[in-house]
Amino acid sequence: MARVGYDSLEGILRVTNAGEKEPDQFIVDVLTYHAALEVEMDQLLARLLPRAECLRTGGIGFKQKISIINAAWPGLPGAGDLLADVLSRFNDLRNAVAHADQRRGIEAIFGGLVAACALINPHQGADPSPYDIAVSVCAFIGDDPGAQQVLRMVDKFDDVINQRLPRSLGVSRLSDDNGCS
Repeated sequence: MARVGYDSLEGILRVTNAGEKEPDQFIVDVLTYHAALEVEMDQLLARLLPRAECLRTGGIGFKQKISIINAAWPGLPGAGDLLADVLSRFNDLRNAVAHADQRRGIEAIFGGLVAACALINPHQGADPSPYDIAVSVCAFIGDDPGAQQVLRMVDKFDDVINQRLPRSLGVSRLSDDNGCS
């Protein structure tokens, strides 16, 4: 139909072959948390900009959002620059894993992202995952580097649910619905 010499059968076979490969979990994680961070960037833009609704949905890309966030950053300029660097490096990693022709150097790109993230989260472990980095970004935006406040809250919640509540009910621990513990 298009008359451009494209062999649709070969194309269908390439697409089918790509779908039959077992996905690499690291790549899945990078793509997943990149998308999740973009949602968080939209949330941040909605808070930073008085008329954020004027930004057209899908009209600006990840890099442009980084620039707008950095330009509108109300905190210390250096902190905005650190955040922009981490987000830019996460985007570089996403591009490297998403495009087969850019897959060389993924380890170096990820290493640069880890190093940049260590500047916004001094409590970062030695071997963070894409998830850990995404959490660090959210914690940094919320003035909680390393998500220490969130982790303390989760620990307290765990103590209430798994220790204090069962003790107050006179049981050593809560049972599930079928009476098994």
